[in-house]
Amino acid sequence: MTEQSREHNFEFALFGLAFILALALRLFRLDVLPMGDVEASWALQALNLSKGLRPEIGAQPAYVIFTGLLFYILPVTNFTARLVPAISGALLCLIPFLFKDKLGIKVSVILAFFLALDPGFLALSRTAGSPILALAAFLFALGYIYRGQSAQAGVLLGIALLSGPILWPGLIGLGLAASLQKGLFSKNLSGDNQTPAPILHAHGTLKKWTTIALSAAGTYVLLGSLFFLVPGSLGSGLDSIPAYLKSWVNVSDVPITRLILGLVFYEILALVLALIGLVRGIIQRDRLVIFLGFWLLTSAILAIANPSRTTADLIWLLVPLLTLAAQEVSRNMLPVLDGALETIGMMVFTVAILVFSYINYSAIALTSMDQVAFQLRVWVLIGAVSLLAISIVLIAFGWSFPVAFQGSTWGVFLVLFFYTISTAMAAGELRSYQTLELWHSGPYAGQVQVMTRQLDDLSRWKTGVAKSLDVTLAEIDSPAILWALRDWQVKTIPDANLSDQTPSIVIAPDQFTSTEIESSYRGKDWILSTNPAWNQGLISDWLRWSVLHVFPQSNEKIIMWVRSDLFLDFQNNR
Repeated sequence: MTEQSREHNFEFALFGLAFILALALRLFRLDVLPMGDVEASWALQALNLSKGLRPEIGAQPAYVIFTGLLFYILPVTNFTARLVPAISGALLCLIPFLFKDKLGIKVSVILAFFLALDPGFLALSRTAGSPILALAAFLFALGYIYRGQSAQAGVLLGIALLSGPILWPGLIGLGLAASLQKGLFSKNLSGDNQTPAPILHAHGTLKKWTTIALSAAGTYVLLGSLFFLVPGSLGSGLDSIPAYLKSWVNVSDVPITRLILGLVFYEILALVLALIGLVRGIIQRDRLVIFLGFWLLTSAILAIANPSRTTADLIWLLVPLLTLAAQEVSRNMLPVLDGALETIGMMVFTVAILVFSYINYSAIALTSMDQVAFQLRVWVLIGAVSLLAISIVLIAFGWSFPVAFQGSTWGVFLVLFFYTISTAMAAGELRSYQTLELWHSGPYAGQVQVMTRQLDDLSRWKTGVAKSLDVTLAEIDSPAILWALRDWQVKTIPDANLSDQTPSIVIAPDQFTSTEIESSYRGKDWILSTNPAWNQGLISDWLRWSVLHVFPQSNEKIIMWVRSDLFLDFQNNR
């Protein structure tokens, strides 16, 4: 085996390891958390499609069609409902391989692991109906265009067009970034003469672009109609354009500060590295770095300026951010410049000070204390950070600059890396308790799964078979409940009038009242959904959230009314 072959095999092994890591993080406990209304609404469309009911499909037909096919083949569970985004998110780490000639193999491998571990991508990859499919398909299409594989690029571009409105801010941001770079820095930049936006330059002959267009159109028509079995879904892909335009008219309750906090708390490592890399690249007039900076800027503006903003809109910003961060890590992956033991000692000292500072910060965030104790903690925190800064300066000028720089840099990176892993576990909801995350859209599911387990017990007691009783939903319009009761006989009524019927189970809002219900049924209240009070949170709430990822929340309750004769003690109580 030649040296070049060994290098290629090693590269493939590293990318494979990144993919396996990403897939494991995205599949682990994927079915544990119940579906909220947002996730359940997409899963129900896929479920109805798999049953041949031809439902009205929303603006993400690709997710609905792919997941509907999974439901047709595999059991219908939370796991299979989230499987398409999970696989899409894991495949993201293979995209840098397509650009390794542009980025360099070292940067590409580092970026692959960054994509696997990033908190934002991990959170969105574990969410049904998330925008991660659009992002992955579009970036893969760019990669294949860059490598001159037009047919594959067209197929993936067709999938991206079917993946929802989130495609358009990505396409607009990329185009604006390339235009800004061409207009402002068209000359006197280091690097090759090609713009780093591959969709605008690589292999741009008419024949290749025609192949891309035809492949994209064919994929859109065939996949969008499920090979003409569901022709009505073809218009759903085009609905993403008016849906995105309407987002600039509608207003959400997400302030700009929440997006900024999301970046600071989840992406602090990438932010620090990217900013350093940007400064370095601008000074050196590096073409690729300047393009990534423009892409970062345009993506941030499109996410923040949109009145219907959500934290998930930051998804396009993460791509240039992580790429810049990977480049900066690659630059600092140098052998020890002066004294291995001294450099490692400086790294250990930096880690110790930063860990001590974080422990002190956690005490401030989690502990109620009087003003004197609070001020003491703050001064201890300031003193620890100041001690580290002074130590770095003294070692740099009094002993060895390489030891001070390398040791402190590696120490800071190590601490921030483990902090990022911790926030990724929270963002992916992989901690041992349920956390509340800024990436989540809509209310969280409450106790719906617990309620359905109790209904299963009642059904077995009465009939010997689970899910055999009839359920009526009164004055409730909740996709989360419909998804949880997807295997039950469910009837929905718009008001409290039961029309002299006596269904086995009635699920209604907690304000629901009826004389017939109260006399013939027994009730138990459950939490339907929980909604974090992000906009009402105090500074103390945000400090506590920054450590534990828990936050004050409001609950929406329902009551499960069960007909009295279904209970074992019915005869004894008559």
